[in-house]
Amino acid sequence: MPILPLAMLPLALLLALATVAPEVRQPPAATTANAPAILTITVPGYATRIELDGRAIEGAGSFRSYVTPPLTPGRTYQYRLVAKWDANSYTKMTRTKIITVKAGDKLTVDLTADDPSDRVSVMYVPTPDFVVAEMIKLAGITSTDVTYEPGVGDARITIEGIRSGARRAVGIDLDPARVDESRERVNAAGFSDRIDIRLSDALEQPDMGSMTVVWLYMGDHFNMLIRPYLWKQLPVGARVVSHRFKMGDDWPPDKTVTVNDEYGTPYEVHLWTITAAHKQRK
Repeated sequence: MPILPLAMLPLALLLALATVAPEVRQPPAATTANAPAILTITVPGYATRIELDGRAIEGAGSFRSYVTPPLTPGRTYQYRLVAKWDANSYTKMTRTKIITVKAGDKLTVDLTADDPSDRVSVMYVPTPDFVVAEMIKLAGITSTDVTYEPGVGDARITIEGIRSGARRAVGIDLDPARVDESRERVNAAGFSDRIDIRLSDALEQPDMGSMTVVWLYMGDHFNMLIRPYLWKQLPVGARVVSHRFKMGDDWPPDKTVTVNDEYGTPYEVHLWTITAAHKQRK
């Protein structure tokens, strides 16, 4: 049958052709299959322990991998990652990060960077009494001072601060055994009305605005975590005295004193004084 040009087709037929609806192409149906998220986790050290929502992620080395259970598309999921490692022979570190993922995500999580939420547990090592005496001397204790000691241990520094004339004191420790021992020693010294010993995390305490002297023997990691709180919360003129450990290269001590034990072993004691300029630092 011959094909007629459009110009020769009957008008009625042309009108009929013009009213035919074009074919509508439907978009492909969205997938509804559940899919996992894949996490690649960079960790602070070879032997770092990793937990995800309280469950251990096995492995060793600088990287860990984890595949979540299948996740429902279109939903958002949160996981709590916790890294735990030994920074040195006396310091245990904990770093926590909340991550958000969706089905099919491939996410790299960096747990190597220092974070204000880091927490530190330091092995108890008593400060020798002759070092305590030098710390008290370096602080220049007065009758108006209120002292604060994170990681109070057996409270020997805090007690000596009160004996030297400080008005009040607060000591804090994570270890219930150390808190019990400190309270017993405080009671035996007759200072229970002037020294408050607390079971708590020193980095989660309320404002230190009333403190004028801080005693430290907690390690470099802890000092770096607490120093922003010292700058922000301590009043101008407050003193920070640390046995052995410093506050980072960008905050050198105002003064360092070295004392020797009976065998000639040197011990350093460092002093910083809070200034108005420190209140502007972060």
